[in-house]
Amino acid sequence: MVHIGDYKTATNQLTEKTMTPAHREMAESLNADSFEQLIRAIADGRKKAEADVRALVDQGPFLAADAKAAGLVDAVAYEDEVRDSLKKAGKDAGQVDLADYTRISASSLGLNKGPRIAVIFASGTIVSGGSGYDPLNGLIIGSETIAESIRKVRKDDRVRAIILRIDSPGGSAVASDVIWRELMLARTDKPGKPIVVSMSDLAASGGYYIAVAAPTIVAEPGTLTGSIGIFGGKIVAGGTYGKLGMNIESVSKGRYAELNSPVRPYNKDERAKVEQQLQSFYDLFIERVAESRHLSPDRVDEIARGRVWTGRQAKDIGLVDELGGLSRAVALAKQKARIAPDTEVEIVAYPPRRTLYDFLTSQMGASDQALRLLSLAGLGDPRAAGAAVAPLALFRRGEVLALMPYVFAR
Repeated sequence: MVHIGDYKTATNQLTEKTMTPAHREMAESLNADSFEQLIRAIADGRKKAEADVRALVDQGPFLAADAKAAGLVDAVAYEDEVRDSLKKAGKDAGQVDLADYTRISASSLGLNKGPRIAVIFASGTIVSGGSGYDPLNGLIIGSETIAESIRKVRKDDRVRAIILRIDSPGGSAVASDVIWRELMLARTDKPGKPIVVSMSDLAASGGYYIAVAAPTIVAEPGTLTGSIGIFGGKIVAGGTYGKLGMNIESVSKGRYAELNSPVRPYNKDERAKVEQQLQSFYDLFIERVAESRHLSPDRVDEIARGRVWTGRQAKDIGLVDELGGLSRAVALAKQKARIAPDTEVEIVAYPPRRTLYDFLTSQMGASDQALRLLSLAGLGDPRAAGAAVAPLALFRRGEVLALMPYVFAR
């Protein structure tokens, strides 16, 4: 495995036995900032001093009665008791199931009308081809699907602004570049149609690469951001084949014809070729970020090298513009499209909602097989399993990857 940036730790699970110093530094930084956000949120919500909340953290977990005594909850009650208390207070307006609630259209209530703002949802791992669902890795962002949505929105004169809602750890560098290009075409072809990026849980590596196509980026304080770095390589299984009594031989023409052979490691020249490819895309990544964020390439390189930041940290170093959620992105889109702040707008979601047929015919292939094998092996967390096999299941052999290190929060 070859990677650019000491903090690009996605390959460490395959190449290291312990955390590297850079890996530990980044993990501790993310943990510390997320912890500070948690402390402040609890302190604000429960009207407590931050020092008191820190002390409470070290005393938990709490039994329900103790949590009430500590002021972390207001009451200890069963669901029926909560309903009875609402009735007594005259606040019980009946119960509506979520399934019934979601059947009510906004337009029937006089909402979601007015100038159109398109929200393009980019959720999942970025791959070449169409969007879909992978059993191990969840939602898949297909470059062709997202590019088609961007083209539709760009050509639709009824759409006044575009919001790209990103929730992605990245993926294929080529697929990310395809999406970036379509966004730039929309930005230059329709300069009066502003583009705002709203980052959800994470927008890292390829997810951040597509974000920089927009002049305005909004992130949540805890959004995993950046991981400006790339990696590539291959899984060599020749020894495994040998243990199984299998002998694989090949004939080829061309110096690098067997560059991605799964039977043997790279030779010196092949590794140099892979490193050249990775460096080329890393330099392009740095250039794209520098142009978008109005920073020098040297400054971007300092905060890049594969490092992941929280949204709050990213704002401080210039990788995002504002902190907030989708509603803040909508407000900014209205402002930039010269729509009055109090004007109701119609939110149009892209890509269209997938049908049952789309789900059943989506590509699952290698990951589906891997899931069955891992299930039979009795391995634990499916997310960790998905992380381990993602390069094999989702991406084309030899593809350069802009994929963030895997982070599992509990």
